[in-house]
Amino acid sequence: MASSWEDILDNIGDFSAYQLEATPSLAYFSASPFTGNTSQAQQQYWQGQYGDVQTQYMGELGSALRSGEQAPTFVDFLSDMPFTERYSSLSPTVRPGSSFRRFAPTTRFLY
Repeated sequence: MASSWEDILDNIGDFSAYQLEATPSLAYFSASPFTGNTSQAQQQYWQGQYGDVQTQYMGELGSALRSGEQAPTFVDFLSDMPFTERYSSLSPTVRPGSSFRRFAPTTRFLY
């Protein structure tokens, strides 16, 4: 049994890594789209994608466990995710702050 708080932290190992894995939203919202030189629109898009990204991770985690491979951590999964490439591949109408007006201006209906 641990005799002090320091012993408990030593048994856990790297506490910050443990905290990131224990609270996936900490890892997600501290990933590259939120800390790098990304546009406000890109940050807004990725804020709404947390559930989808976590579902993708669960799928990859399940596949790794079924095949007997080493399961990736959520932090590793996020570091390998190509955030910029995925955002760039979106159609302009799906991106936040974009609309059809850029490509098809509004028209007047005269009745």
